[in-house]
Amino acid sequence: MNDKIHKALGIFLDAMRPFVVGFLQQHFPNEPWERLYFSRLKVPKRATWNQALKAQGENQSCISLIDYNNLTDFALGFKQELGIEFGLPDKANKFISYLQELKDIRNKCNHYQVLDNEEIDGAYLYIKQAAKLMKMDELVSEIDNIKNQEQPMAQPVQAMAPPMQTAAVTMREDAPIPAWFTNVYPHYDIRNGVLDESIFAANLGEVALGIGQEVYNNPTIFFEKTYITAGLRDIANRVVRALNGEESENRVISLQTGFGGGKTHTLISLYHITKAGRSLLSSAYTTHLLNKDIHPEYNDAKVAVFTNNTTDVAQGRTTEEGITIHTLWGELAYQLGGAEGYNKVRANDESRTAPSSSIFKPILAQNTPSLILIDELADYCNKANGIMVGKGTLYTQTVSFLQTLTESVAAVPQCVLIATLPASATEVASSEIGQQILSSLENRIVRVGTGIKPVDDEEIFEVVRRRLFENVGNPDTIEQVLTRYKNTYHNRRSDLPAEADRIEYINKMRKAYPFHPELIDMFRLKWGNDPHFQRTRGVLRLLASIVKDLWSRRGSLSGSQALIHTSDVNLANLPTLTGTITSLIGSQWETVMHADIIGTSSNAYKIDNEDPQSNSCKYSLAQGIATTLLMSSIGGSQNKGLNIEQLKLCMLRPSAFQHSEINNALNKLEQVAYYLYSTNVGAKTYWFQAKPNINILINSAKSEISAADVKAEILKRLNNQINSNGQLRILINPSGDVPEQKTLTLVILSPDYATQINSINKKVENYVEQIATKKGSTQRVFRNTIFYLTCSESQLGLLQSKLTEYLACERVQHEYSGQLDTDQKKDIIDKKNDANEQANTQLISVYNIAMRYSATDGLEALELHDFARDMQTQITDKLMEAIIEEEWLIRSIGIGTLKANRLYPTLENPINVTTLYEAFLQYDDKPMITGADAVTSTIQKYCYNGEFNVAFGEEGNYSRIYHRENIFGLDVTERQYWLIDKNVMPQDKVETESEDNKTKSENNSHTPPDNSPHKPDDVSSQPVRHFKSIKISGKIPVDQWTQLFSSFIVPLNQNNLEIEVSFKASSTLAKPLDESAQIYKIVKESVQQLGLKLEEIE
Repeated sequence: MNDKIHKALGIFLDAMRPFVVGFLQQHFPNEPWERLYFSRLKVPKRATWNQALKAQGENQSCISLIDYNNLTDFALGFKQELGIEFGLPDKANKFISYLQELKDIRNKCNHYQVLDNEEIDGAYLYIKQAAKLMKMDELVSEIDNIKNQEQPMAQPVQAMAPPMQTAAVTMREDAPIPAWFTNVYPHYDIRNGVLDESIFAANLGEVALGIGQEVYNNPTIFFEKTYITAGLRDIANRVVRALNGEESENRVISLQTGFGGGKTHTLISLYHITKAGRSLLSSAYTTHLLNKDIHPEYNDAKVAVFTNNTTDVAQGRTTEEGITIHTLWGELAYQLGGAEGYNKVRANDESRTAPSSSIFKPILAQNTPSLILIDELADYCNKANGIMVGKGTLYTQTVSFLQTLTESVAAVPQCVLIATLPASATEVASSEIGQQILSSLENRIVRVGTGIKPVDDEEIFEVVRRRLFENVGNPDTIEQVLTRYKNTYHNRRSDLPAEADRIEYINKMRKAYPFHPELIDMFRLKWGNDPHFQRTRGVLRLLASIVKDLWSRRGSLSGSQALIHTSDVNLANLPTLTGTITSLIGSQWETVMHADIIGTSSNAYKIDNEDPQSNSCKYSLAQGIATTLLMSSIGGSQNKGLNIEQLKLCMLRPSAFQHSEINNALNKLEQVAYYLYSTNVGAKTYWFQAKPNINILINSAKSEISAADVKAEILKRLNNQINSNGQLRILINPSGDVPEQKTLTLVILSPDYATQINSINKKVENYVEQIATKKGSTQRVFRNTIFYLTCSESQLGLLQSKLTEYLACERVQHEYSGQLDTDQKKDIIDKKNDANEQANTQLISVYNIAMRYSATDGLEALELHDFARDMQTQITDKLMEAIIEEEWLIRSIGIGTLKANRLYPTLENPINVTTLYEAFLQYDDKPMITGADAVTSTIQKYCYNGEFNVAFGEEGNYSRIYHRENIFGLDVTERQYWLIDKNVMPQDKVETESEDNKTKSENNSHTPPDNSPHKPDDVSSQPVRHFKSIKISGKIPVDQWTQLFSSFIVPLNQNNLEIEVSFKASSTLAKPLDESAQIYKIVKESVQQLGLKLEEIE
């Protein structure tokens, strides 16, 4: 058989078709190329073209109608334009001559006529010369390869794969592993990047007309790319035996599988087998198709083909003789018996009523051996149901005829009927009566016939390999690859499904090579659950597009490429795959893919490119994970998605990344992917849904959160979490006009004034200086009472990020409250609480720069490193401790400080207490003081110790002098208190000292003591009141609470002092009291720690 030249003719035709279309579009840009081409055809060719259009069905491209039988008409019709295209008119003439010669040779091949060497060499020459004129250098090389290759190896009967040893083979794990594209060779259309994916939609009607895709119409190419399955071999043997006249099993055979299950492909195989007759076994591609003892013994078998588009149910089909055929029985009679056969059923055809067995059976008997192939009959019946025939329809007449047909075929030797049926009623084209049609056909065909499954499950691997690759690679290389995978799977067996470490799985890998079996099974098993997915045809179409893409990029693929994994699928380059996804499960999945998987804006891409040096970037791990999980999410709700072990089986490969890197990338993806879901029921499973998960709602809400919103939230939290107390007044984000502050005051700056500890920016410096030195338009008097707290610029972003997330969660919770399911509501609450907790923690650590301004030193800054659990404690404890340790603030005033600031009393210069107090409030060359109590306690201490005395009254005219005693009621704002030299004594102390001196003098004179009883003077003779105890109570202003210490606690400390307290506070608009208020929580905790009683009045 002329295998090689027939193949070369097919490849040339496939190259001519896009050339013709491009040529016409270039020279006639404003006209449809189809109309131009048709206009140059001769009348008989136009009729064939129109008939082929009907056979194609709706919405099909006309490019496959370009054929050797009409190419000469095209070249003659556009001879002038071809002369311009080729550079010389003479070249156009040669081109026409080449096409005419090739048409004749192709015609001989189609009729299985043997070519001599001269004809074969001439055909190769004509193809190459025509290709050179069209500037198709790659086609010339491919034709040379075909011409020079050895005769193709015949396909043997399928043999069992050799078993592998169960023990792991010792081999260096870092040794290079051969890439699949160095071991297998895809077919020319895939290699050359001109793959027309419509070729996977087989059309029996086109084959019967001798038109259409070469992969189906050219028997050499067809069988080269067809794996002979057990089902196909079985049915081929039965058909050939039956046509030979041997008694065989039932000659009515039904093929009933789901979409793309191989039914039409099987019918085309039988068409070519029957047409080849005795020439069948002369081809290397079909020599092992039949059992050894079976050979075709016929040459003139007739084949009648009827498909959904053979005859229009309303208008019929007009033949070359002018006969208009309206029905299935009319078509079969005409195709088997010509016009004579048709005339026997003409009346039945024209009236659209089914003929009886007595009419149709003789037609079969007179035209044997014959094969009747009926494809897509259910869809035809669906259309026929709309044509009324008497009280019924053309559909009911067709069903009636099928019973006649099956019974007639069973009764006529050397006659075989094969019909295809859909697997379920859902596959009958959009019909409400689909189940009725299917049941009626099953009752009349399956009842009589025998069902055969064209492709068994495991055969899909060989079908794929034969259809996509010219060879399946060096067996030794394949075994090397399998050994490396087996070792890897064995070493990682605890992280993979149990079957991965079994010999059966490696054998499955051998069958699937160069694909990883999980990729094929993803389409075959998961997608195959969808009744709209075209099983074998769909798998081939998708895998072909994947191979085409990877082959074109093979020079840039990184890492180990020993097998084609699910993670190697690049959806951005595969519109066929993405289009299939959207057609199966909805256009909304386009959004899913672009948001999480495809393109530089997808979440998976961003994860992979976080670190360009990482394996995640090198192997596109996150994108591979997302692609794999997406593909596993299609095909029905059962077994949707993958667990981590299954995911690793899909992706793990030798000498590449660590399995733990899959975990890391998956964890990152789970945090950011908009449409990725998971469940913890059993093994944690991951899958995609078209419904956005909480992440996308939150991220969408984040985009609506402004910087002003975040700033307002920061200030809100500061106000809610921080309260002034008697020791410290706190102003949060005050205006520039801060009133005079006579008590210690902390000003907390807005986030607008974030800065760096080592480089305070000018904006902050100016703001602080304005507050420190000015009160409105006047100079500030009390400049030593204010210090400042601001946030770190480097850490502010973390806080803003968490608050943005918190506010986004809050917004989603509010705006989508009626749209979230229970799990989503819980998820949003958890995320909101987590963001809230982290934001509060960040708030404390972000506000870590304390500042103080002085005229002498300017702005000083202090960085806090110790942080409390809450903001209130951070301010009142950690911050205060830090500035005390830095000596910005003092709790009491030392003698050295008093002397250094000339505030220590001398005989000549008493110090007014109020002046001393205000000096520490006014002048920023001194440390700040905690308050009036710092001065009070200092004075009390040093007076009691005798360091100096304290006087009350006018300067120099004191009504009371305190010496080595407590000063009851000391008020630093009372200007009559003075610090005086310790030698300035009160009068009674002076008299006491005088008496002492006199007594000493008398003793020194040896004066005998006065032993007479002491007689008190008149004053001391008054009776003295004695108290068992005293109790002080009443109300005092809050701003005088510090006097309680100096007036009562210190002097009574040695008198068994007991303290009873009573505080009453009320809610205000500025500071409401409720269980959520930070101030309430602090008070309550303090009450519990001190064992006090808290009374709450609602």
